[in-house]
Formats: sequence, structure tokens, C-alpha cells
Amino acid sequence: MSQKTYSFRGIRVFFLCAAVLLVFCGFANASQGVPAPVGKWIAPIIYLGAFALLSQGFMHLDPERKKANEKTVGVITLVVGLMWWPFLIAMISAQGLGFITNFVTGLAGMYAFFFTVLGILEIFSLPKKSLGGIAILIGWLTLAYALFWLTYDLPIGGRWVYHFSIAFVWFVAMNLAGLLMQGRMNEKLVGWVVTFAALYTFAIPAILWSMPLHMQGPF
Repeated sequence: MSQKTYSFRGIRVFFLCAAVLLVFCGFANASQGVPAPVGKWIAPIIYLGAFALLSQGFMHLDPERKKANEKTVGVITLVVGLMWWPFLIAMISAQGLGFITNFVTGLAGMYAFFFTVLGILEIFSLPKKSLGGIAILIGWLTLAYALFWLTYDLPIGGRWVYHFSIAFVWFVAMNLAGLLMQGRMNEKLVGWVVTFAALYTFAIPAILWSMPLHMQGPF
């Protein structure tokens, strides 16, 4: 698979993510209350997450590993997983997100654990079947977060419809990734889903959360 093919696929996925984002931006005006300044806590770690996910997505889009190297991707994923922990510890120590700090850091901590372990397994070419079961469990726990954000009115911004969509994408992605680790899923399909997740759930939100409050769209 050529570098041009990678670039073309990345561009297509980016525009698909942007189109879906525009749909959810329509819900932003329906939110009540004043958004919390959460970007300073969240944006750094999800920029890092985007790097790990893009490397994973592009690797799985190349099942023959003609361009991608699993050990290199493992190093990227491990570094990102380890870098998440100081942010999460600082966030929970300062209660940086207010009343939802523990709620959000609990979810992020599961993914930090997953990235860390996945990176180690890829670097040392270890079996991933056991981690696949954990990935599926994390996916279902993420769905619980999605339903919470969709159904409960939050004092800092009404119902978080876009947040729900992010969590739902992760519910799908983690279940597919878990099945792939257990040898029961098409790798290229997982590659497309993970690449989409990297842009829609990490890269685009990171950009929005880096903006001033009045420019954060559905956040």
C-alpha cells in the first residue's frame, strides 16, 4: 500500500468526520448553561490519543505490514499510554473538571491502561487474546458513559449529545478491536473504524477544546 493511498484514505476519513461533526454541532444551541473550561485538562491527552490511534488505524489498514511496523506502533502506543497517567493524576488531584472529575478520569484511566498494555504486547509480540476480552469490557463500560451523557441534564451544558456520539464510537471500536485480538474480526474494518475514531473522537475534539469557550461548538 503506497503512501499516497494512506494519505488519500486519511483525507477521506477526515472529511467524513468533519461532516458528522457538523450534524452534531446543531445540537450545541440546545444546550443550557455555561460550558466548563475543561480544555486545559482534556486537550493535551486527546491530542496524544489521536497520535496513538492513527498509528494503530494505519497499521490495521495494512494487514500485510508492508509499510507499518507493529513494534514501532507499539512504542508509540506505550508512550502515549504512559504520558496519560501524569495528566490524570494531576486532574484528579486538582479536581480540574469539578463534579465530573472522578467520572471522567475513571473512563480515561481505563483507556490509559489499555494503551499501555497494548503497546507492551505489540513491542514484545505477545498474544493479545486476553486483552481482547478487556477491550470488549471497556467498550461496554463506555456505552454506560454514553447513555449517561445522553439522558442526564448536566449543570455545565445540558445533555452532551456529541459526547454521547464519541462514547458510542468507542463502544463500537473497542468491541471490534477486542474481537480482532481474539481472531474473530476483519483487520481492515478495524483499521477504518479506529482511524475514524482517532479523528472524530480525539483530533477534532482536541482542536475544539483548544479554542476559547465561545468557539468550542458542541462542547
